[in-house]
Amino acid sequence: MIDFRYHLVSIISIFLALAVGIVLGAGPLQSNLGSTLGDQVVALRNEKQDLNSKLTDSQRQVAAADEYETAITPLLVAGRLTGHSVVLVVLPSAESKLVDTTTAALAASGAKDHGTVTLSSDWFDPTKAAERATAAGTAAGELGLTSTATGDVLLGEVLTRLTVSEVPVEPGANRAQALSTLGDAGLLDSSVPELAPADIAIIVSGDYSGSQADVDARTQLVLALALRLQTASRATVVIGGAPVQAAGQPVTTDAVTAVRADPRASNAISTVDHAREGRGPAIVVLATAAQLAHHVGHYGTAPDAKAILPQVGQ
Repeated sequence: MIDFRYHLVSIISIFLALAVGIVLGAGPLQSNLGSTLGDQVVALRNEKQDLNSKLTDSQRQVAAADEYETAITPLLVAGRLTGHSVVLVVLPSAESKLVDTTTAALAASGAKDHGTVTLSSDWFDPTKAAERATAAGTAAGELGLTSTATGDVLLGEVLTRLTVSEVPVEPGANRAQALSTLGDAGLLDSSVPELAPADIAIIVSGDYSGSQADVDARTQLVLALALRLQTASRATVVIGGAPVQAAGQPVTTDAVTAVRADPRASNAISTVDHAREGRGPAIVVLATAAQLAHHVGHYGTAPDAKAILPQVGQ
């Protein structure tokens, strides 16, 4: 058995160790330890200043590169889409600046601007399905569109007929009224009172978030719309920037990611994932020109991109 003397010796040993530590810390080791810690603080401070300086230089270089790429965009895209017409279909939460820079680049390319249609969040809201179905049926009648489709499928047909489809409609079709019907239902805003069908559709992506089930349901609607526009147009390109994870939401994605992940869509529709960057609008035009030449591509810097930009001449 362990007797009292063992406990006493253990306690004395502990106090001796503490005493030795205090003496050494206050004496011989104090200056060495303080000097070492001081040197480390100085080194870390210098390293931080060096990193901040490098970051500032990098930011300045990126800004200069963006400015240069923006300045040469008109020269790079000039005449590439002459003879073509384009409509922008802007998805909810897409950046207005991206819409503006893309519109400017398309104008510089020689494409004729047929208008911009901005879809509202109600277009994809599952609780608004009945309202969408009613508006789609009314607008289809105003277009003289005969279809067995209903609900969101019919709504997609109506939007396609308004934006890019050149399939003849019944005599007396009221395109302006059909567009107004969708606008009055809170489903979209149009930059023009009546849309003349274009042969190119540019879909401007916006991020969307939620549970996996909600995101999957939204993705199916986005893909259906993109594929319908692609089928009725000569070229459909989906553009955007890297999705930003929404706080408190388990899943965040966008239309570019959705198209690339779907085999059917990725084989038919081109995408640009860095359209926000200075070179982005020019690459959108180049991707569109390549698509018109039957070269589908996925351009950008995301892991699922296939190239930075199309080969010039495609």
